[in-house]
Amino acid sequence: MNPLEIYKNVPKGIDFKKYGLDSGMAFVTQLLERKVKIDDIAELKDPKNAQAVQKIREMTTPPQKPVVFGTGKRACTIGGEEVMYRHELTFFNKTAIAIDIHDMLDDAALQAAVDHVTNFMVERIGEQLRLEAIAIRCVSGDAATFKKCVEVVSAKTEIPLILCSFDAKVLDGAARAIAAKKPLLYAATKENWKDVGKLARELGLPVVAFSTDFEELLSVANSLSSSGIVVAVDPGVIAGDGLIAQSINKVIMLRTAALENGTPTASYPVIAVPAATWIGVDVESLSIDDLHELQYKEANLACMLLSMDTSLLICHTGRSPDDVWFLMGLATLRQNLFVDPRIYPAVDPGLIPIGSPTDKSPLLVTTNYRMTKVPVEEDLKSAGLNCWLLVVDTGGIGVESSTAGGQFNADAIAEALKKYNWQDKVSHNTVIIPGMSARVSGALEEASGGRVLVGPNDSSGIPKFLEKMWTEEGPVDAGT
Repeated sequence: MNPLEIYKNVPKGIDFKKYGLDSGMAFVTQLLERKVKIDDIAELKDPKNAQAVQKIREMTTPPQKPVVFGTGKRACTIGGEEVMYRHELTFFNKTAIAIDIHDMLDDAALQAAVDHVTNFMVERIGEQLRLEAIAIRCVSGDAATFKKCVEVVSAKTEIPLILCSFDAKVLDGAARAIAAKKPLLYAATKENWKDVGKLARELGLPVVAFSTDFEELLSVANSLSSSGIVVAVDPGVIAGDGLIAQSINKVIMLRTAALENGTPTASYPVIAVPAATWIGVDVESLSIDDLHELQYKEANLACMLLSMDTSLLICHTGRSPDDVWFLMGLATLRQNLFVDPRIYPAVDPGLIPIGSPTDKSPLLVTTNYRMTKVPVEEDLKSAGLNCWLLVVDTGGIGVESSTAGGQFNADAIAEALKKYNWQDKVSHNTVIIPGMSARVSGALEEASGGRVLVGPNDSSGIPKFLEKMWTEEGPVDAGT
C-alpha cells in the first residue's frame, strides 16, 4: 500500500509530536510497520473522524486478517501477514506454538504441565524463546469436568488458552467462566457453527473454523465472519504415510488465496494440529523406541508446517521437561525463519569485558552481527575465560561476509581499537582476529601498530587456541 494514499485520509490538525511522531506521514509509516496502532491516537477515536478512520483501517488491514487471543503482555496475535514469502517484505507475526493438555489429567500432572509450558524459556542469540499458548482438550466429554479444568488452568497461568471441543455445550460453560481472558474457541464445524457462533458473538471471542473439506471450511468461516466474529481456519492435518502432502497442500492453498490472490473469502490465519499424529494411538502400549519415533514424526510435521508460516501449531509433545529437544527444535527453527530480511540483526559495537579480565588478558575481535557476537560471547563465558571482546561495527554483517565485502577491514578494526581505548585496557599490544579474516592481519598490524594473531574460524576453538598462545602473563612470545 502506498503511504501517500493512506496519508490523504489522515484527519488534519492532529499534533502527532505529542505521540512521539514527527508528522502524519511518520504515523502512516509506523502504522504500516505495525509499530503504532490507530487506537494509540486519541483524536482518531473521535466520532467526527469515524469515516476517515474506517477508510484507513480498510487500507491498512492485511490480506490475511490478524486474530488476537489472550490478554495482557502475553496476548497472542496470529496471521496478519502481507506477503506469501518472507523475502517479499517480512513476516510480522511469528508462528505461535501451543501445547495441548486435557481435562482427565490428575492434579499433579496438570500442574506440572501448565507450569512447564508457561515458564518454558530458553535464551538464544540474545532472544528469549517462549511458547505462546495452552490448548485444553475435552477428553472427558463432560461439560462440568471440562469447565473445572479450564478454570484451574486459567487461575494458574497468564498464557493464552485455546478451548478445544466440537460440542458447543462443552465450550459454552468453560468459555463463559474465563471469557475475560479472551480464549480462542476451537472449533466451529458444519454441524455446530450456529451455536458456537452465537457463543462467540455474545462473549466477543475469536473462533477456529474446522473442516477437512476445503469448500466446507470456507463456508463455515465466511458464515461466522459475516456476523462480525473474528475467525481463523484449520483445514485438518492428516497424519500418516503418504497423507502429509494433503495437509501441506491445504495450508499452501489457503495462504495463496489470501496473500497472492487477495481473496476476501479466504483471508484467515491458518491453524494446524501436528498433535493429530497421536490420534488412535494407544500410548500405554508403546515401547520407548516407538514413543520416540512417534514424537519425531510429530516434530517433523510441525517443522514442515512452521516453515510455511502456518499461523498457529497445536502440538502434543512438549508438555514435559523431557521434551525439551522437541521445543528447542521448533523454537530455534522459528527464530531463524522469522528474522526480518530488511534489516541486519546488529548489536552495539564496543569493547566489553568477559569474566574478570586484567591488563594481561587476551583481546579478541568480532563483528556486531548479532548471530556472531552473541555465540562468541557465550562460548567465551562458558569456557570460563577472562578476556576482552572488541565488537567492530560492520553494519550488522558477519565475519566472513564483511571481510569479503570490506566492512571488516584493517582500518575499521584499527579505528575501533583506538575509539574504545584498547591500550588503556591492556598492557600488551596483541590482538586476536577470527580465522576467516586472516587476510587482514598484515594490514592490521601496520594500521594498529600492534601484533595480530589469527585465531580459529569458530569461537568454540578459542579455549584450546589460548592454551597454546597465551599465559597468565600475556601472549606467548612471537617467536614461539
